[in-house]
Amino acid sequence: MPKRIDIDAVYFATLELFCERGYGATTTKEIAARADVNEVTLFRRFGSKAALIEAAIRHGLTNSPFGQLEAGDDVQADMLEIVRSYLSAYQHFGELVLTLIAQLSHYPELRGAAEALMPNMQNVSRIIACHQEAGRIKPGNPFQMSLNLIAPLAVTGFMNQSGLGPGHEGLDVEEHVRNFLNGHAL
Repeated sequence: MPKRIDIDAVYFATLELFCERGYGATTTKEIAARADVNEVTLFRRFGSKAALIEAAIRHGLTNSPFGQLEAGDDVQADMLEIVRSYLSAYQHFGELVLTLIAQLSHYPELRGAAEALMPNMQNVSRIIACHQEAGRIKPGNPFQMSLNLIAPLAVTGFMNQSGLGPGHEGLDVEEHVRNFLNGHAL
């Protein structure tokens, strides 16, 4: 009987090595060894290293709280949940995203992996659009508004990872959301 692979272990090993070494220095042989699977199994299942990295990123981000958000009736509660979920996802995946963005210009085959970041932001845009339709947020491009809410958090986190700032420590989430809503709520 064929050995059943632990796909979570494969994804974890993939993301861990990618963050540690970058795309060029990460090998499927090392991923397989760390995940305790045969390297051939990885190629049979994913076809390429780039496809494996993309699948691992999609799996991680989709299953994070940031990938599970739903719109409710309370705009402030929803924006707080978006920010808190983003911060939680950033804590787990911030290094991954930074590594991916830094590697993208050198390895065009990572484009699919970079596109894996978009569904979560599109979901945030859908939540904002729901609140726009209900008359709780000003009309405008929901994706741009999503960026207005999330981008300051992303920049602060990336600056911290680069050693240029304090990161999210001491961030007042309620104040951040209030400031966003002061500019965008009706």
